[in-house]
Formats: sequence, structure tokens, C-alpha cells
Amino acid sequence: MTISRRDFLNLIQLFSVGSLIALTTNKLLAKTPKEKINIGIQLWSVRNELENDLFVTLKALSDMGVTGIEPYNFDGKFYGIEPRKFKKMCDDINLKIYSTHTPITIDNAPLYVEKALEAGLEYLILPSLMNRPRNSISDYQKVAEELNAIGEICLQHNIIFGYHNHSFEFIKIDGSIPYDILLKDTDPQLVSFQCDIYWLVKAGYNPADYFKKYPHRFKSLHIKDMNHDGDSCIVGNGTIDFPKLLISPGLTGNELIIYEQEHYSEGAPLYCAQQSIQYIQSHFFN
Repeated sequence: MTISRRDFLNLIQLFSVGSLIALTTNKLLAKTPKEKINIGIQLWSVRNELENDLFVTLKALSDMGVTGIEPYNFDGKFYGIEPRKFKKMCDDINLKIYSTHTPITIDNAPLYVEKALEAGLEYLILPSLMNRPRNSISDYQKVAEELNAIGEICLQHNIIFGYHNHSFEFIKIDGSIPYDILLKDTDPQLVSFQCDIYWLVKAGYNPADYFKKYPHRFKSLHIKDMNHDGDSCIVGNGTIDFPKLLISPGLTGNELIIYEQEHYSEGAPLYCAQQSIQYIQSHFFN
């Protein structure tokens, strides 16, 4: 069979276009971009540095690639600074205030929400039960009721309310896990959960099981690694396989990643933060 020069050139052109389409498609499949997730730092990680020089510490975090922060002990002010002034300070160095840990209650919730709006906050997080009773299942059921009430106030102002776990919520009471009581007895529309992966693992549980069992409940995560001694360490240097964990089935609805570290056997807090942020950026966003 013979083929004319014109037909031959048409075939070559068709083959080239087809190859280009296939090559482009393969590249897109191979490099499907991950959905953009905000990354912040819980400022408890650099608590001593903050006490020494708040602005210099925040500027150092911004310079290392942190895009936002999660302050602690928000009581209507940030470390004694009015919300609008603190927001302006952060805006000037390209830091967003994503979230804050706060001793919020049903009584102070209206004031805290008002002040949170002034700071442009997206999340208000109760970091623990604080002084609430936690000796019985009934105690946790009452807490769940209060969380729903606080969450309703926050929702009215488009602020996401959440609860941050430690390990005590996983100590069984009468055969039940208190953390499960909080998850089951709170309204998903009103209360989200900030899963501190370190504490959940330390309690002897697999976070992936919770992501699967309670999808859409974990809108923010605390990324905190654990070394062989059980202490927190630079993310990527410990025993928790975060890249595998963060693609777990059921982990949907997550919108915010917060790095945190409490122990510093590997170096100064700012050094640990820089190493952890670099690891998170290279493994979670590429």
C-alpha cells in the first residue's frame, strides 16, 4: 500500500497532536494539584519568644512562610492588645489570624464573638474542657449541650466554632469514650472538631479511624509529631506518617492545618517551626 506525501504529512500532524494531548493528559494526571489548604501555627509553639518580643517573633514566622496564626488565651484581646490593633499588626507582615484558642463559655460567647469579628477570625476553638466537670458521661453530655449553644451563637456571625482534644477525652467512662459522646451529641452544623493528631495517637487511637467514622467533622487539624519518647518533635522527624494519614478515606471538610510543637529537644522553637513548616509545605502541598 502506498501513501501520498500529503496524506503522510496529515498523519504526522495528527500523530503529533494526539501525542501532545496524551502527554499533556498524563502530566495532568501525574500532577493533580492538591486542594489549597491554609497553614498556620499555634503560637503556643513559640510562647517564650512571644513573651520576649511579640512583633519580632510574628515577623520571623511570616518570613519563614507561615501564612497565618492561631493565638492562644483569647479573652477578647490578643496578649492584651485590642483585636483591631492586633489584626493591623498581623496584616502589615502578611499574617492572617485564622483561628484562636479561647476559654469561651455560653456566658462570654457574645462578647468573644463580637471581638473575634473585629479581628477577622474564621474560627473560635475551645482548647479543652477547661474547668468543666468531666467525671461522668452525664458531664460530657452537658458539655455537648453547651458546645451546641456556643456554636449557634458563632454560626449567626459566620464563625466556625470547634473543640480541640487532648488525650483525657479517650479514657473510657462506663465503657464509653467521652470524645465519642462529644461527637455524637453535638450538631455538625454548630460544632466542628480540631483534631490534635498527636494527642489522639498518644491516647492509643488511629486518627484515620475517626476521620472515616465521623467524616466532615474535622474542619481543622493540629499537626504535631511524636518522637520515640512520646514527646512532640519536628514534623517529619517523628513516628506519625502524616502524608499517608492526610489522604485517609473520610478526611473531608478539612479547611485548616495548624502546626504545633511543645517540646524542643532538636533545637530552638523557631528553628523547629521552620523545619516543620518546610516539611508540611513540601509534603502536603506538592
